[in-house]
Formats: sequence, C-alpha cells, structure tokens
Amino acid sequence: MTTLQSYWEALREGDADAAADCFVEGNGNSPLPGALWFLPPTDHLWLAGMETLPVSTTRVLISYEVHYRPVDSGEERMFRVGSELVRSKGEWRIATPLGEASLPQWRPVSGPVDI
Repeated sequence: MTTLQSYWEALREGDADAAADCFVEGNGNSPLPGALWFLPPTDHLWLAGMETLPVSTTRVLISYEVHYRPVDSGEERMFRVGSELVRSKGEWRIATPLGEASLPQWRPVSGPVDI
C-alpha cells in the first residue's frame, strides 16, 4: 500500500512530519523524532510479504515485512510488522500499530568508533 511505503520512506529520511501525515488525524500514535531508533541509517528500504484482512470497506488489518540494507553494509535485514489502516477522507491512513511484539529486537550495525 502506498501509505505504508510513504510512512517507511519518511522514517528512512528522518522526516517526522511526513511520517505523521500517514496517520489518522489526531490519533496520537504518530511517531516522535527518534521513536524508531532501532532502524539504522539505510539507503534502501522496501516492503514485501503483505497479508491483509479486510474488516470493513473502510478498515483493514495488514501485516508485512520491512526489508532494508544499512548504509555501508551489504547485509539485508528484515522484520515483520502489522498495522490497522482506515480510509479517511478518501485516503488510507495508519490507525494503530498491531502491538509492540511486531517491533524487532535491536541489532546494532558494526562500524568505526570515534573516541
């Protein structure tokens, strides 16, 4: 879905305003800058493996994989996440994430350390 791709691209670029625009207006669940600190800087991010469960004509539950390659690393990483989407003013918006269990365990990216 375009909304989810826009959301993750906004997070990848560090654009909190664009990420917040993907949420239902006034729902209070939109991310704060730095809220997804587990996602390292990455040049490439894509979504795959989407599974949807329509609840009504204006509401759908969706789970999907977020794939990414950290900057300066050839290693592809992935985690599965879920969201509830609702149609608001003719566009799909993220209503709520489907629980904290969908967030991946932190795995730091190795790199040089400045002391």
